[in-house]
Amino acid sequence: MARIITMHSYRGGIGKSSMAANMALLLAAEGRRVALVDADIQSPAVDTMFGFPGGPAKCSLVDYLVGRCEIEDAVRVVPGNGLFIVPARTGLPAIHEITANGYDVGLLNEGFNRLIDRLDLDVLLLDTHTGINTETVMAVASSDALVIVTRADRLDLAGAAESVALADRVGCVRRALVVNMVPDATSDDDLVLKAETAYGSPVTAVLPYVPEMAELAGEQLFVTAHPGHALVTGYQRINSAVLDGAA
Repeated sequence: MARIITMHSYRGGIGKSSMAANMALLLAAEGRRVALVDADIQSPAVDTMFGFPGGPAKCSLVDYLVGRCEIEDAVRVVPGNGLFIVPARTGLPAIHEITANGYDVGLLNEGFNRLIDRLDLDVLLLDTHTGINTETVMAVASSDALVIVTRADRLDLAGAAESVALADRVGCVRRALVVNMVPDATSDDDLVLKAETAYGSPVTAVLPYVPEMAELAGEQLFVTAHPGHALVTGYQRINSAVLDGAA
């Protein structure tokens, strides 16, 4: 039975989309059939990270939502493994169109289910927009697990509390709280205690700030460039937590 996992952060610049892409690649490398849907219509990133030849996608999630194509038409295949990508949109005009005209929100859940069925998926990974919007609420409500990505500062941790509250409201009980980009001087034990006390949710992983990530400049995914790095072990732990229930 396929699992739906949603990635969410309250603010941008936390590394959520990069984390989602790396987690998806690791899951596919283990032999799972995985689709990563970029549900961040306002600020898409996933399609670019994989560097598909031939330029931008000709069809996208937005095109499906406004009735220009079927969701299957938006799927891009990552060569070499069972990984599929659905880009958020094909260009800037698409966001103006969907903002002006809206769409049937029920199509999101229908599209997710069709992807699972038509692609015979083991995992559907949803990368959402920061903050709380319609796509985020629908994604979390459809999910078996939620990965909440935050940083070790007061504003980000406060935002993570809203993500936890959203999960509670829609009944998404399995979640992984990930503190990302932690500076070297920060005590992991103190950070974990503070986060777990505040949100009543265990911290699955504390991931350090890694200069090598910035050095890649989006030209290559981290797990491909540095497969033996400790950060990759952290990504694997998150995957295990949301799929197998191991904390």
